[in-house]
Amino acid sequence: MEFKEITPIRLYESVIEQIMDLIRNRELKPGDKLPPERELAEKLSISRGSLREAFRVLESRGLIKSKPGGGRFIREIRENDHNNTENIILSLEKSSILELLEAREIFEVKIAEIAAQRATVEDIKSIEEALNKMNEEDGLKDDKKTESDTEFHLAIASASHNFVFVNIIKLHLDLLRNTREKTQQIPGRREERWREHQAILQAIKEHDTKKAGEAMLKHLRKVREVLANISS
Repeated sequence: MEFKEITPIRLYESVIEQIMDLIRNRELKPGDKLPPERELAEKLSISRGSLREAFRVLESRGLIKSKPGGGRFIREIRENDHNNTENIILSLEKSSILELLEAREIFEVKIAEIAAQRATVEDIKSIEEALNKMNEEDGLKDDKKTESDTEFHLAIASASHNFVFVNIIKLHLDLLRNTREKTQQIPGRREERWREHQAILQAIKEHDTKKAGEAMLKHLRKVREVLANISS
């Protein structure tokens, strides 16, 4: 008998899954209007705050859009060669994912540069420990591998000694979580990613701001390239 690990699910994540299931089952179609916020919160027996959090994530993923004073709608897509609802969802998500990655190439490069300036011995130790943890991922589930990658990027943000940067990284990595997990299955990507992270760590160790920024930019551009390919 095998028991599976219990993963806590936040209320807003449950709402996201319900809406995505309705899209997959064609009960919600591009252009359809969602029920008013108060009505939907009552139907789901959740707070309007949790519902708004779900909407925020769905909008960031490109699945829904808001019209001022007009409510929220499932995004329209162009008629093309899409032949199933799963492809439609991937199409809706793709543009927002690439926009998130483009944004990361701006702010996370700067975070790496500032971390290289400000990192203490303890900060560098934390970044190195996160990298070593990533190197011991054999046998772990994809979501656990993603967690160790998150720890690495958060350790760099912490080394900037700016809590706003830490929160920005948390938000973006959370929004990209599902897509990031897909990259764990790509042959050779784990080793490639480790080398990219090692270059970032080395630059921060040397307190070389230019080198740290360049290493982070190279890594993020590769991430965008990989995710663009698997989302297409």
